[in-house]
Amino acid sequence: MASSSLKSKTHLIEDYSPPLWYTPKASIRFELDLNTTIVRTEYLVVAHESVKNYDIPSLFLNGIGLQFLSVRIDGVICEANQFELNAEGILIKNPPATNFRLQIENSISPKSNTALEGLYHSGTMLCTQNEPEGFRKIAYSIDRPDNLIQFQVTLIGDRQLYPVLLSNGNEMAKRELDDGKHEAIWVDPFPKPSYLFAIVAGNLAEVKDTYRTSSGREVILKIYVNHNNLQKTDFAMMALKEAMRWDEETFDLEYDLDLYMIVAVDDFNMGAMENKGLNLFNSKLVLADKKSATDETFESILAVVAHEYFHNWTGNRVTLRNWFNLTLKEGLTVFRDQWFTEDKTDVSVKRIKDVLFLMEHQFAEDAGPMSHPILPKSYVEMNNFYTVTVYEKGAEVIRMLSVIIGRERFKLGLKHYLSKYDGMGVTYEEFILAMEEVSEEPLGYFKNWYHRKGTPTIRVEENWSPATGTYQLSYIDTEEGLEPLCFPISMALFDTSGRIIKDEIAIQNGKLLKREWKELKSKPIVSLFRSFSAPVKVVFNRPIEDLIFLAKWETDGFSRFFSLQEVIKKVFESSFQNEEKIQIESICSIFREYFVSKNKFPTDYFSYLLRSPSLTQLSDFLNHHDYERLNQMRQSFVRSIANEFANEFKKLYLENKVTTSVQTREQIGKRRLKALALSYLFYVESWEEEVTSFALQEQESAEHMSEELFILRMLCEVDHKEKYKSVQLFYEKWKHDPLVLDYWFSAQVSFGKDALPIVTQLQSLPEFHWENPNRVRSLFASFGRNPRSFHREDGSGYRFMISVIERLNGINPQIASSLAKLFQSVNLQAEALKQIAKTGLEGLLKTKGLSNDLEEIILKIMKGL
Repeated sequence: MASSSLKSKTHLIEDYSPPLWYTPKASIRFELDLNTTIVRTEYLVVAHESVKNYDIPSLFLNGIGLQFLSVRIDGVICEANQFELNAEGILIKNPPATNFRLQIENSISPKSNTALEGLYHSGTMLCTQNEPEGFRKIAYSIDRPDNLIQFQVTLIGDRQLYPVLLSNGNEMAKRELDDGKHEAIWVDPFPKPSYLFAIVAGNLAEVKDTYRTSSGREVILKIYVNHNNLQKTDFAMMALKEAMRWDEETFDLEYDLDLYMIVAVDDFNMGAMENKGLNLFNSKLVLADKKSATDETFESILAVVAHEYFHNWTGNRVTLRNWFNLTLKEGLTVFRDQWFTEDKTDVSVKRIKDVLFLMEHQFAEDAGPMSHPILPKSYVEMNNFYTVTVYEKGAEVIRMLSVIIGRERFKLGLKHYLSKYDGMGVTYEEFILAMEEVSEEPLGYFKNWYHRKGTPTIRVEENWSPATGTYQLSYIDTEEGLEPLCFPISMALFDTSGRIIKDEIAIQNGKLLKREWKELKSKPIVSLFRSFSAPVKVVFNRPIEDLIFLAKWETDGFSRFFSLQEVIKKVFESSFQNEEKIQIESICSIFREYFVSKNKFPTDYFSYLLRSPSLTQLSDFLNHHDYERLNQMRQSFVRSIANEFANEFKKLYLENKVTTSVQTREQIGKRRLKALALSYLFYVESWEEEVTSFALQEQESAEHMSEELFILRMLCEVDHKEKYKSVQLFYEKWKHDPLVLDYWFSAQVSFGKDALPIVTQLQSLPEFHWENPNRVRSLFASFGRNPRSFHREDGSGYRFMISVIERLNGINPQIASSLAKLFQSVNLQAEALKQIAKTGLEGLLKTKGLSNDLEEIILKIMKGL
C-alpha cells in the first residue's frame, strides 16, 4: 500500500517539461499576525510562447495548507465554477487569455507551523524558509525553479511586535498606519524563483557595516539578531566582507544590490538560506565569540557565510531549470566555499577535514540503500535530496573539472557561464558546455559523473623492470557495465632518498590508463591521487613499507597524513585478522620522525597529523562492525602510543598550554595541539591524577570554548570518574546560552555503549525542546552517530530512535526523515539487528499522517535490509 502510494508521487527527470504558464511579476501583500496572516498575491500571468489563443490550457497553482479566501481575474471576482480547489492547489479552469492579471487571497497560521517551511515563527520573530517548495505553503503559486518572478512585497505588522520588516531587494517605502501598525514596501529588481523569496518580521537588533566594491560602489551590510546577541556578530561580518573581496579578486564577481542582509534564526531546519539579498541563517552559523564558540564553529561560520554569499551568482543570478539539477548550484558553490576557506586557513588541514567527512558520510551513502548519482533521476520529496552526495561529491566533481582544465581556465569558464546564462534557469549541461567553450577541450566522459552512482573503485597495478629501468602503472576502473569516467590522477614518483623524480597530473579518460617511465635508476615509490584528486577508492596491493616511506617523505601535506592513516589501518587489519596484539613499531618510527622535525610543520597541521583513526573509520576500513571489539583494539592502540611517547606528549602540552583567544592559524593550532596531547596523556595510567588535574583546571580557566569543550568531551569519551563533575560545571556556566548548551547535550551521548539511559534522561529536561532542530540534532543525531550505543546488540538503540522519529513526524517531518537516514548503516550489521530495525521501520510505515519525507526514506532503507 505504502509502496504504490509512493510511486504515484514520484517525480521523474524524463517527465520534465517547461511550464505552460509563467508569472514574471508578482505583488504580494502580507497582513502579518502570529495566528492568522492574510496574504494577497497579484500576478501577471503569461502563457508559454507555444500556447495559442485558440487553445488556451487550464492554469494550476500550487498551494498546500492554505485557507482559501478569494480569487480574481483581471479584477473581477471568480464564480465557484471558474476554479477548483484541492489539497495540492487551485485550478483556474478557463483562463481568459494568454496574458492576464490574477489575484488570490488566502490566510495562513505561522503559529501552528512547526515544520518550519513557508512562513513560521521562531521565538517572537516571523520568518520564511522556501527552498525547495515552501512558497506554496505561503501563497498559491507556480512554485518551481524555472518560473522566475520579479517581486514587490508589502509588509504590514504591529509596530511594537514587528518593528523590523524585511524582504528581498531594496526597501522602497515605509510609513506608519492606524491601529499601531506600520508598512514597508520592498522591491527586488532581479527576477528569481519563488524558493528564493523571503520575509522577516520581528523585534531585532541591527549591526551595520559597509563594503566598498572594486568598482567603487558602497554596499550596506546588516546583520539582524536578537538583542542579547549583538556582541556575537563581529566574526560573521568579517567573514562576509572577506568573501565579497575574495569573489571579486578570484572570479571578478561583484555584489549587485546596494544592501546585503543576514538574519539569525534560532529555529531553522538547514544551515542557512541564500535568499536574494536577505540570507536567513541558523543562529549557530552566525553567532560566535571566543567564550561561546569553538574553532570548528568559527570555521563553519567562515565557510557558510561565504557559501551563501557566493550563491548570489552561482544559484541566484543563474539558477536551476529543475530540482534534479540541485548539484549545479550546491556542488559548485560548496567547491567555491572550500576554495575560499583553503585560502583563508591551512590548505592541507582544510582538505583533510573535507575528505575525512566525505569518506565517512558520502562514501557510506554511496554504499548503502540511499545511493544516488549527484544528478538524481527521480524523487518523491525534494527535501530528501539535500544530501552529502549532491553537495560534497558534487563539489569533488567540480574540483576535478578545475584540475582537468586548469584553475585559470576554470575561472574564465565560470565567468563565461554566468554571463551567458544570467537571469536564466539552466542544467548541468549548460555549465559543462560553457567550460568546453572556454577550455576548448571536450568533456564527454566527464559528464558521466552526473549519472553514475556509487564510489568508483580503481585498481592500480605496477610493473618494474630492473633490467631496463622501466616502471609502469595501470589504472583500471573495475566497475563492469557502468559509464566510463574522466578524472585527474595527481601522482609523484620518489626515489629511495625521498626526492621527487617525477610529478604530474594524468587524465584518465575511460576504463583504463597506462603510464610508463624509462631509464630510472631504481624502483620508485609512487604516491597516488595526491590531495585526493578524484573521489574514488583505490585498490593497490603494495608493501606497508611504501606507505611508511610516504608518511615520512611525502611533501603533500594531505597525502602524508593519509599515508600514516593507511599504515595504522593496515596494522589494525593484521592484528584483527591474526587475533594478535597490535604491533606499533612501524607507527612509532613515523611518530619519532614527526616529533624530531615537528618545528617544520604548521601547528594546526601537526595537530591533525598525529591523530588516530576514529572507531567508525576503523570499522569502515575493516568492514567489521563488532564495535566493542574494535573499541578495545583502538583503546589499546592509543594507550600504547601514549605510553611510548608520554614525555613527548607532555612536552607538547606544556609548550602549547598558554594560548591567546584569537582566531589565527597559530593560536588555533596551539589549542588543537594542546587538546591532542591531553587526549593521549589521558591514557598514561601513571600520570592519571596529574593529567586529570590539568584537565579540570583547563575547563575552569579556559578563555576559549574549544579548550573548555574538549575537556568535557574527552572525559565523556574515556568515561572518566570526573566526567560528572565536568558535566555539571559546564551546565552551570552555560545553561542560559542555548547554542552552547547544544554542545553539552551532544557530548554526553556521543560516546560509550551506555548512552541510552543518558539520552532518555536528557530528553526529559526542561531545556530540551522538540520543536528546535538544533536541540533535536544535538541530542538524537549525536546518539545515532555513536555506534556503540545506537547499534547495541539488544536493539534498544533502534527501538528508541524509532520512537523519536515517530514523534517528530508529527512535529517536523524534515528533521524526522534526516534522523531516519541513520538507519542506512543497519544493512552492515548482524542479521538479528537488521530484523529489529526492519520491524521498527515497518511499524513507522503504519503511522497515521506519515509524511512523504519519512515514507520515502523508510522504503529505501528497507530495500537494503
